Amino acid sequence: MLAAVILVGAAACSDSIHNPSEGPAPILETSAEAGEDLVDRIAYVSPLGDLFTVGPDGNNQIQLTGGRQVGQGPEGAAQAQSLRLDEYYAWPTWSADGTKIAASRVSVRENRAEITLQVMDAQSGNSHTVYKNQQAGLIADGTPHYIHWAPTGGNLSFLASTPYGLSLLVWDGTPGRAPDVVERGAPLYYHWSPDASAMARHVGAELTYSRPAAGGAPQQVAGASGGFRAPAISPDGRDLAYAVDTPEGSGLFITPIDDLSQSRKVMDTGILAAFSWSPDGTRLAVGDQQNPRSPILDRLVLTPADGGPSTTLSTEGVLAFFWSPCGENIAWIEVNASNQEMEWVVSPGAGTDAKRLFSFQPSSQMFILFSFFDQYAYSHSPWSPDGKSLVMAGQKGEVARRSNGLTPTGDRIYVLDIEGDPTPRDLGPGVLAVWSWN
Repeated sequence: MLAAVILVGAAACSDSIHNPSEGPAPILETSAEAGEDLVDRIAYVSPLGDLFTVGPDGNNQIQLTGGRQVGQGPEGAAQAQSLRLDEYYAWPTWSADGTKIAASRVSVRENRAEITLQVMDAQSGNSHTVYKNQQAGLIADGTPHYIHWAPTGGNLSFLASTPYGLSLLVWDGTPGRAPDVVERGAPLYYHWSPDASAMARHVGAELTYSRPAAGGAPQQVAGASGGFRAPAISPDGRDLAYAVDTPEGSGLFITPIDDLSQSRKVMDTGILAAFSWSPDGTRLAVGDQQNPRSPILDRLVLTPADGGPSTTLSTEGVLAFFWSPCGENIAWIEVNASNQEMEWVVSPGAGTDAKRLFSFQPSSQMFILFSFFDQYAYSHSPWSPDGKSLVMAGQKGEVARRSNGLTPTGDRIYVLDIEGDPTPRDLGPGVLAVWSWN
């Protein structure tokens, strides 16, 4: 788990690590800059570990890795690269403008693994090495890095396992320039501000707010605890939500960014809580639980940011939840322990008329994403940009198999229409899928 269970333990260290990228070759002009339309695309990982993008209808598929792909030559020129069977890619992550994809690459070299972070053009696959791990450690099962583009601009942040422990690094988008270490420790969760000028970072039981580019000292938020994972900065950048777990009780708090000492309690919670602002900043979706060793939330509620009465969405065992881009709907995943299956459920943002969409068993990578959804929701969106569809990877559940006859085996990519056709659209084999932001 990104934080407590499967993350590599870390020791704090003040030394800075600057791994050189493999050569200063510039990234070629992106397809969007050349006039191509990259809106509304799905990036996914094939069972063999190659990256593809595809339209939501399954058409216009582009293979970015494997086969004969474009890479950087020794002088920076584009050249074709032969099919490689000794490497795989993981965790594709869209840039905010949809022109680039960052992903982890694992290559086997003489019986040892080499882990790098790649940034590639979202149409040509032309790639560039941003970071090379000094050691072959993972931050989670099947997870070489956690990758999170800034919500605006070209900054790329990521978590990596280093000789000094788990580290948060930021790359400013300049080809050939090494990323900077901005934080170390574990567990480690964080959130960019909407304008990408600042970060809230939750390391262990300490919550801080800082502006990495400005070089100022982090401001500590008093009273924060380990009773939550990812902090949440409001969409307007003015407030910070976090949770506090004390012997006297647990709760969700909001504090203004310009005065972190003036926090107010919004609602009582269980000893572990996860939360997410609605896109308009008026409400928060909050899931909480009393058993911190279980990934399953006891309930999911909507609560006004001003502290008004909450609306309960589910008490059926929730694994993850995600706001649609405009906040018109919220989708969540309920767990049926009796048959080891999960189900997508969607409801209008007002919390009424919940609709059950699809029973399934997630792929292992999707399960990791769902288990730490409050962090991954910032970087990997299951929602289409128009908020009308969801994408996922896994296998159909028993109910879906009975209603659809013969079903292909293995993990596959499915698109779910939340308004129209209830039949999932099968895009083919795949182990992880995420939608572009635009």
